[in-house]
Amino acid sequence: MVQDRIEAIEQRDHGLEKLGDLTRACLFVATALLAAFSVIAAVTIPGQSQATASTSATAQAADSGQRLQGLPRGSLHRSAGRPVAVSGGSH
Repeated sequence: MVQDRIEAIEQRDHGLEKLGDLTRACLFVATALLAAFSVIAAVTIPGQSQATASTSATAQAADSGQRLQGLPRGSLHRSAGRPVAVSGGSH
C-alpha cells in the first residue's frame, strides 16, 4: 500500500516535470515566432524611406539655420463631400 502511494507521487512528479518542459518549449517557440514576425513587419513597413527623407530634410534645415516653411494659408479647407481614405505611398 505504501509502495503504491510512492509510485503515484513519482508519476505525478514526472508528469509535472514533463509539463514544465513543454511550457518552456512553448515559451521558446513563441519568442522565436515573435522575433521573426517583428523582423518581417519592420522590413515591410511601407513608406519607410519617405520618413527617413523627411527627417533628413529637417536635420539639414536645422543644421543650416534655415526654417522649414509650412503650408500656405487656405490650403486646407473643408469639403461638403464624403471623406476619402487614402493609403499607400506615392510610387
